[in-house]
Amino acid sequence: MSEAWDLISKITEVIGMVAVPFFTWVIYTLVQQGKQIIVLEQKVNDSLNQRLGNLEKRVVSVEEKVDEIGENMMECRMLINDTKNMHSTINTKFDVIISKLDK
Repeated sequence: MSEAWDLISKITEVIGMVAVPFFTWVIYTLVQQGKQIIVLEQKVNDSLNQRLGNLEKRVVSVEEKVDEIGENMMECRMLINDTKNMHSTINTKFDVIISKLDK
């Protein structure tokens, strides 16, 4: 029975000599890859934030331009209405002048 325990002891020692360094290497590799993944994730997040910031600036710029165009359109509409009114007034005055000349 003692020989069986000695054999088991020797086998576990051999397995321990191979398995412990192997598992240590596996855990170390996993930790290093985890660190690389974290660094990569930070780079991706920074890149996305930068792109979103640029996109937001462009959207704000487009919104400002749309507002400016809207204001310009209102001014143009007011000028057109003023021109219509002036044209109507001129037509009325010409009609009056023509009617006076016809008499």
